Amino acid sequence: MGADVVLPPIGSSAIADGNTVVCYPYGVGHGDEGVSLGLVIGRHRILLDCGLEDITPLEEHPPPDAVFCSHAHVDHGRSLNLLRQWWPHVPIYATAGTVALLGDRLLADSIQILPWRMPIELADNLTVELWPAGHLPGAACTLFTYAQDSRTYKIFYTGDCFLSSTRLVDGLPLAALRGLNPDVLIMEGSLGATCYPNRRQQEHQLIERLRSHLDQLRCVVFPVPMLGLGQELLMLWRSHYHFTGQPLTIWVDPALASSCDAYLELLEQMPDAFPRNVQNFAQHQSIFWDDRINPTIKRLSSLPLEPQIGSFDAPAVLLVHPATPVDLYCQRYRGAWSVFLPEQADLRSWQRELDAHGPAYDWFDSLKNATVSGTVQLETYQLYSHCDGDGTTQLIHNLRPRHVVLVHGQLERLSALANLESLQSRYQVHIPLPGNPLSLFLDTRFASLPPPSEPTFEGTVSDSRDHVSLQLPPTITADARWQSFAETGIIEARWQGENLVLRGVDSSELVEITNRLAPDRIACDNCQFYQQRSCQQPRSPLFGRLVAPDGHCPEFTSR
Repeated sequence: MGADVVLPPIGSSAIADGNTVVCYPYGVGHGDEGVSLGLVIGRHRILLDCGLEDITPLEEHPPPDAVFCSHAHVDHGRSLNLLRQWWPHVPIYATAGTVALLGDRLLADSIQILPWRMPIELADNLTVELWPAGHLPGAACTLFTYAQDSRTYKIFYTGDCFLSSTRLVDGLPLAALRGLNPDVLIMEGSLGATCYPNRRQQEHQLIERLRSHLDQLRCVVFPVPMLGLGQELLMLWRSHYHFTGQPLTIWVDPALASSCDAYLELLEQMPDAFPRNVQNFAQHQSIFWDDRINPTIKRLSSLPLEPQIGSFDAPAVLLVHPATPVDLYCQRYRGAWSVFLPEQADLRSWQRELDAHGPAYDWFDSLKNATVSGTVQLETYQLYSHCDGDGTTQLIHNLRPRHVVLVHGQLERLSALANLESLQSRYQVHIPLPGNPLSLFLDTRFASLPPPSEPTFEGTVSDSRDHVSLQLPPTITADARWQSFAETGIIEARWQGENLVLRGVDSSELVEITNRLAPDRIACDNCQFYQQRSCQQPRSPLFGRLVAPDGHCPEFTSR
């Protein structure tokens, strides 16, 4: 585990005055680049997470005074080890749970562990306090409190967070943080403004669909990342009343089994890292490995899987890492298979996991090839551990910050969230772009408009009886943000006081609108395999491609 808390004094030459926080967005998680944010608070430099694959942008600035890792997922801690080699004297901080799940003993020994809910002094005028984020065991929100000229400023970073409790993690303690009033709230917005069923409904829907496939004597495969989702699924199957006592075998491949063992070690050494009901469950049986109680969970001994596949009795469930070749558990088995993927998963994004944890392997093409015979059915499901639109706005309204900085999500989703009237009318909302420093002025009043950071450009308006045309200068349309704003070609206009506010309608909203107005249309945006602007029907010639909402192919299946 990490070393004891011995906090050296930190500080560097003054860069930001006491009334300004400067955020350097090295990586903001719009795609696969990972999350890494530099903060300059007065004379202090802080680095929040280091999920970058290439950390050379950090060379543009002096070394940070301290690094904080919010949780153990790859997109937040991928380059911590490299960072430690670059700057061996820069302290890295995390919770004990995060250190245990990082899976790197050499790195873990160099990380300083911080306690929960206890202000720790980093310097004479700067303290840090960690709060549970509800996303993963050990995942932490970080509160920095900075004193300057008889005033106190607060910066709150959520990392990845979730308000609801999951099977293995208690939700973010919103009641304890209510009315925190941070000057700056930096939070993830990966699910954008979209709202989803609550966690228990998502679990129940998944169980019903899985049960249906098993009743058809199909073997079911769940490719999942190393940490989080796979362990949640195992605990769900062990504890849900539809599965308890049922004669079902769940197989776990070696890579994921090692992560499950890390969970068990954490549960043994720090039981408080898990909810009370999990601690009680573990007193009577293993939360993962137990051959005495159905459903049984067994380890796949080693790769390749082919010699073991013939011994599976359908129905069975396989939990595998994406680096496990799909044809080993699908194409070379004569029975029928179903592959369940998280609904929001971009199939290409699995490559990030492969690069970090396994040999080079094109999971996307392998799945496509495995479905050629027609024996493999692709399904998607919802099981989120991130705040949806309602959860994000609820957290913001309870904390009541001055500035809201949205990171970690596709740009169009963050834009939809930032443009919610309930946020625009009350907070100064920012979406930082990689490589563009963001200055946050802390002495502005709560209800005041944000200081102008960009010039205003005028366009022309022409109207007729039927429509209004807006002509905008290239200064607007050439901006990178225009691509997401005008992606669908549909713009929403509304009055806000004396101002006319324009907002781009994203593809997910357009699908909802068109399906409501014309539910029987035969078009891609009304097909059950059209998700995240791409086709996920393996038998379609459009499979894996970005597709226009009004497209069509012979494999159309109505929602």
